[in-house]
Amino acid sequence: MIPFVLAALLLFLPQQTDVNLSGEWSAVVTAPRGELEYTMYLTHEGPRLTGYFQSQYGEIPLKGTVKGAEVTLTWTMVDGSREIAVTMTGTVSGDTIRGTAKLGTIGEGAFRAERAAGE
Repeated sequence: MIPFVLAALLLFLPQQTDVNLSGEWSAVVTAPRGELEYTMYLTHEGPRLTGYFQSQYGEIPLKGTVKGAEVTLTWTMVDGSREIAVTMTGTVSGDTIRGTAKLGTIGEGAFRAERAAGE
């Protein structure tokens, strides 16, 4: 009887609305050598994300996925003459994404992004 009541209650709970991550974000990745600050531009279509990071060094393309509130972004950064594959995983809460960035073989660090004002 209890499982039936719980199932019935779930039908009447408000459903989480789909998040839309399209727009401009202020992003910070904490790398072993310090913080990297970017402006991140995302286009969100279904479960797919595309876009780029912009910094004083130019633009870096990125791609990713969204499943519920879980976000995964991948991109490649250049450190001297080598390329470093970066994978960021995080959770969306309102206008903030928080998580972890895996920086190839260099290590891991925190990742956070906040939607730009007016977006």
